[in-house]
Amino acid sequence: MNVLDSPLFKTLFEDDVPRIILAADVPDYTIITYNETYKKATNTTNREVRGQSLWVAFPKDEIHGGAEILERGLAEATDKNKKIVLPPFRYDIPSADENTNETRWWQIEIEPISSNGEKADSLLVKTINITEQVKRNKTISNYIEREQSLSNELAQTHEELAASNEELLANLEDLLVTNEALSQSQNELQSLNRELENRVEARTIDVQASKLLLQNIISTANIAMTLLKGEDLIIELPNPKMLHIWQRDLKAVEGKKITDVFPELKNQRFPQLLADVFRTGERIAMPQVPVDISYPNGEIKLIYVDFSYDPIFSKDGKVEYILASVNDITEQVENLKQLEESKSELQATTEELAASNEELSATNEELAATNEELQEAQENLSLKIDELSETEESLRLALASGNLGIYSIEPSTGKFDISSKAREFYGLAPEGPITWIDVTNTVVPEYLHIIEQARINALKNQLPFDVQYPIIQSSTKTIKWVRVVGKSVSETKLRPARFLGVIIDITSEIEYRHTLEESEDRFRNMAEATDVFIAVGDETSNATYFNSSWSDITGRTMESLLEFGWVDLVHAEDRERYLNIYLNAFENKLPFTGEFRLLNKEGEYVWLLAKGTPRFHADGTFAGYISTSIDISELKRDELRKNDFIGMVSHELKTPLTAISGFVQVLQSRAKKNDDDYALLALNRAYNQVKKMTTMINGFLNVSRLESGKLLIEKSHFQLDELLNELIDESDLVQFSHEITLSIKEPISIYADRDKIGSVISNLLSNAVKYSAANTKIGVNCQISGDKAIISVTDEGIGIDAEDLEKLFDRYYRVGKHHTVSGFGIGLYLSAEIVERHNGKIGVTSKAGEGSTFYFEIPIEQA
Repeated sequence: MNVLDSPLFKTLFEDDVPRIILAADVPDYTIITYNETYKKATNTTNREVRGQSLWVAFPKDEIHGGAEILERGLAEATDKNKKIVLPPFRYDIPSADENTNETRWWQIEIEPISSNGEKADSLLVKTINITEQVKRNKTISNYIEREQSLSNELAQTHEELAASNEELLANLEDLLVTNEALSQSQNELQSLNRELENRVEARTIDVQASKLLLQNIISTANIAMTLLKGEDLIIELPNPKMLHIWQRDLKAVEGKKITDVFPELKNQRFPQLLADVFRTGERIAMPQVPVDISYPNGEIKLIYVDFSYDPIFSKDGKVEYILASVNDITEQVENLKQLEESKSELQATTEELAASNEELSATNEELAATNEELQEAQENLSLKIDELSETEESLRLALASGNLGIYSIEPSTGKFDISSKAREFYGLAPEGPITWIDVTNTVVPEYLHIIEQARINALKNQLPFDVQYPIIQSSTKTIKWVRVVGKSVSETKLRPARFLGVIIDITSEIEYRHTLEESEDRFRNMAEATDVFIAVGDETSNATYFNSSWSDITGRTMESLLEFGWVDLVHAEDRERYLNIYLNAFENKLPFTGEFRLLNKEGEYVWLLAKGTPRFHADGTFAGYISTSIDISELKRDELRKNDFIGMVSHELKTPLTAISGFVQVLQSRAKKNDDDYALLALNRAYNQVKKMTTMINGFLNVSRLESGKLLIEKSHFQLDELLNELIDESDLVQFSHEITLSIKEPISIYADRDKIGSVISNLLSNAVKYSAANTKIGVNCQISGDKAIISVTDEGIGIDAEDLEKLFDRYYRVGKHHTVSGFGIGLYLSAEIVERHNGKIGVTSKAGEGSTFYFEIPIEQA
């Protein structure tokens, strides 16, 4: 029962003292409950704060330091698990309407509550509102302090008044002297002011004169000049030559930024150069600089100038103006360019004349050499003609020996030249003239249009052609297949356009192809007629064929299956496992077998058993897989019914066994009291048999749960070393024939199912006792390797033969030569399944007659 709901707690909790219970969930301190008095004290009568963090329900008062005192006290009570009494502190809380904060002073006691006597689970907090008491104490203190302060101030005032009277007399004398000095100073200031006004007026006249002089100098200068004021480069006093270069009047430029008048300058280097002059105060001058000037009509003209930027300093030494001087030298530069171009053209013309003279001389020499070469080429041509005749004859002999016929057709004249081997192919006369009509008469009629179309395409596009067709030999009336390969040869001066090519007898190839097609048709008919799901894939794992059974079960068309397959229909729990089986087999080109659930077109999952066999070409290269799948849903349902039956029977058998075990234990107790050694011995044996029967029934029940998916793995954190010690102690209680030792270096905490891992270790210990002689040792070792814990059990028993090692963890498998030891062979099967469900692995190393070591490893931390 929850202690918060008990009547005793409610009676003690609901008193006149404000109390609240907080969860010890640092740093939130969630509000669990509180009494009515606490509601009134904290203005929470009209709002519910249960389940909220303490700091959400009552936002921290960071100004007066109360939140820090309270949080420190809660943390100390939780950490040290002891009562904490806090000194009075101020912590303002929201008003009842939550619009303002109200001043509150508190006296707090914090009592930790622990369910296990160790760490605090919750905190009982007694909160006493001492605001009025604090206010009264402060009021009284303020009155006393004020009275004392007034007394002190009054005495001090008397002393200060006496001293002030003396100071006033002294100050009066000083004031008289000061008035006389001030009057004299005023007369001096007035005189100085008049002198300064005269100097400023004279200076102004000088500046105006200097400015007028500068303006006259700039306007009459022989080069373009202007002043640029400040870092904004404001144009002042541009002279007529500068305005001419700019192609603008004075009104359009004076008083404006130069970059506003000439925006194109922003992307040129001049603004940066001007900025450098302002920054460094040093003159910049550059000769023959190209400048793009934008005229008001939109024209941009390239000019060349010599320019200089001279800084003009103010009295404080800073640059106030820049005098920009520009000399337009565009005409001189263009004249210089034209002069250089003329000089280059003259030099090139002179060089060309000299080269022409040399070429004429070389041409004469080449003509003489060409005559000699033509004579030599004529002699070589005669030799080449002879070689070509020999090559043509060799080609004819090679074609004849290679069982190839050759032909030549001139479409314009109808002249047809065909070799003796080609005549033999068509069954034509070995001698005499042959026409194109004689050849086409041997062709099976429905193939004539194919030949004609190939001939037209070859002539039209000047491309090679390759055509196959059957013929009926004129002499034997036998059907043969020929392949004609050739190309069109364009007209030359010596010969008209013609076809040249070879004729090949491909009758045997066609017959073999027909045999393959018939074989494929037979396979396809067999595959389509069966209920087995048949699929074929190529060497790249792409599907090339599905029989109709796949369409029937999936509801997908053949095109959809070939494009998208069916793997997406496999049950999510089976997909990765089946794909791993297939991909491992595909990588190693080995057969595979796997079971999986498939979603059929009715929306139900059916069980399929798939088997795949690799295919290979005649040369031994891998050709892909052919797979067959059958529906084993009914077998799976039978197996489920069998497991349910075993589970039910096992569960029913446990009830009478439990009663028998109870009766035997009662009789054992009576036999001990009566000192009936024989009865006690018999009852002990009976009790051991009942325990064996109970263990076997539990094993069957676990197998049933495992195969029906009801064997759950419930993980939690626990100490593996403690579990090993417990299991060894339990084993020592029921057996006295073996010495069991544990080797472990450090405590090991793991995240796993404690009961299931305990059953695995118990099974390995039990087997070690069963299969090793009495008075031998059994060693249990536990160690950490990386992120895994490895547990092993080593005995000095009979060992295991090599042929039994691979099947040792199969269900119901028992070593044949040891049937004298009781059991059904399900312990190791269950152990292997439990370890596998922990993402671990189990194994054994053994040699007959030398004992065995069973081991398993599981991850230390894995959710």
